Amino acid sequence: MKCRHNAMTTRGGWGFLPSVIRMGLSGFILATAGWASCGYIETGYFQSKVDVATQEMVAQRYGPPDTIEKLGNGGAVWTYYDRGSATASYSGYARSTFCQAYVLTFDKEGTLRGWAQRDCHN
Repeated sequence: MKCRHNAMTTRGGWGFLPSVIRMGLSGFILATAGWASCGYIETGYFQSKVDVATQEMVAQRYGPPDTIEKLGNGGAVWTYYDRGSATASYSGYARSTFCQAYVLTFDKEGTLRGWAQRDCHN
């Protein structure tokens, strides 16, 4: 008697699922990954650039900040707002799905010394 391979062995780990379910699950995973990376601010950038990045480098990457606060010690606090994507309801009123504030602290030489990510209200 010959040994028969089941679908899981011949098609890999996903072979036991019908192709329609595999395609839908793959699409969901890709859409979720895309949605998660939609914010234009990359927190990993700030984490790796503390004590390295300058105001010029940050402005070149993200544009001018939404707000600038001058500090008494000669430094500055820059704030960028990432408001996500807005969706309109039946009334035509567009409401943002989320809002994140990225608060960057620079010393008097213009070097990034700290940053914080906070929820903000629209």
